[in-house]
Amino acid sequence: MIHHQTPRDTVHHQPQPSVSRERSRSPGLIPYETVPCQPSSSSGVQPGPSGAQYQPPIHIEVSVDFTRPDGQRTRPLLVENRRLYVDEHYISVWSPVLRAWCVECPDRELILANVQYEHVLEMLECIHPTYKAVDDQSVHILLPLAYDYQMEGLLHRCECFLISHNLPFLEKVWIADRYKLNRLLVLCLREMRPNSKVDLNGSRYYALSDRVKVLLLERLHGAAAPEEILEPPLDLEPYQRQSDVNFAAVRAKTGRLYYVNPYYMAAWSNVFEEKLCSTSSGVEEMFCPCTHEELKAFLMAIHPPQLRINETNIGPILMSACKMESPALLRKCANLLLSPHTQLSVFVRLSLLDRCFLHEMLPQCLQMVLRPENLIQMTQQTTYDCLSTRAKAAMMDRLGILLDNPGLQSHHCSRCKATNTCGAVTWMCPSCKTYSTDTNLVRNTNTNNVATTTNTGYGTNATTVDKTQQGYGTTSTMNTGYGNAGGTVGGFK
Repeated sequence: MIHHQTPRDTVHHQPQPSVSRERSRSPGLIPYETVPCQPSSSSGVQPGPSGAQYQPPIHIEVSVDFTRPDGQRTRPLLVENRRLYVDEHYISVWSPVLRAWCVECPDRELILANVQYEHVLEMLECIHPTYKAVDDQSVHILLPLAYDYQMEGLLHRCECFLISHNLPFLEKVWIADRYKLNRLLVLCLREMRPNSKVDLNGSRYYALSDRVKVLLLERLHGAAAPEEILEPPLDLEPYQRQSDVNFAAVRAKTGRLYYVNPYYMAAWSNVFEEKLCSTSSGVEEMFCPCTHEELKAFLMAIHPPQLRINETNIGPILMSACKMESPALLRKCANLLLSPHTQLSVFVRLSLLDRCFLHEMLPQCLQMVLRPENLIQMTQQTTYDCLSTRAKAAMMDRLGILLDNPGLQSHHCSRCKATNTCGAVTWMCPSCKTYSTDTNLVRNTNTNNVATTTNTGYGTNATTVDKTQQGYGTTSTMNTGYGNAGGTVGGFK
């Protein structure tokens, strides 16, 4: 049972009015900076005839130090005799339990019993603009905390992770039953088929509630699958009326008005933070530089349960993040645009980055273009003239690289972080699988379909050698320590 109490050595703070108070600029929300992150096993670029030199992806760094108080985070949480400082307005948006405790004890620290310091810190990093991702280890830490503190937004994030994560069937059903994850439970029941094999002797089955046992029994005997539950958030109805939590009005350029918590908005937006720090009177209404569509996307993206960003909604979210100067939201959008799994064309990614002035990410984005003719086709797009001069110059730089060095390319090793060129070439016959280091094999006009594998001191790297003598081609194969990829590549003729 998680509770709070007032200790004898409680540190007293001045009570903070819910509407107006003068606040200093938070050092936790510094202007964003781009730093190289660790290279992943996939650079997001498939090997081609003119594969570019690999560069680690760029991301925007956002960090918050919860161990020290600042202008925003003044409420101490005491966990295992160690203090973490939070903004009571921010945690009130996420948890009605913590909000009730803050109201009951406006000038005292909160004691969080029966929880671990590292677990609470993990929870804070997940719900704040640091937006730490949920993984297979943290999900079991976050679920009990989110359930006890009634944090529906964090429960939703854990639920989304479990839906896409591979776990034993009864393990997922037990978690959904234990923490009331109805959407996960419905999806598990929909995956079941009549006469499915279910382990009815395991500990997880005996720990299920009677209600879920009945649902499993009915589903096994051919009962209809329950209707799928839509993923929240569905609308902005909670923000269309004033409440104790959302007491300040924010108005879009088009005149549409929503009610929000100004201190929560200041944690995500430098624009709101500056407005909040510049006024000493009560915050009743604020204007934002976004359209109604952009403001709606921004509110749904930052408030729990936090709208998941995808290819269909990234446009207005990215534009609102740029106008509202939100480093955390810019980071989320930029990571999606530079992800190899995103179903967007390179030109669309380039245009979005250019419109939001993320010019330092343009070279990384253009590394997905592997052939010069594809880059030429990008210049023929109807919206090409809308690009800035810097974006067009980046395209020209990429074209120069592709035209200047279409053969063996240097590569970035994911292990030692070094960039090296291929040191040797081994030729493989696709018929008899015989290897040879004789480079004259590809010069032989009677040789067909010669496959190449390039070797370096750090592994193997994919390159493509284009031979068009008498119509014969060359096949390139890549084998690395992190995966395999291959393909037949012809040169541009």
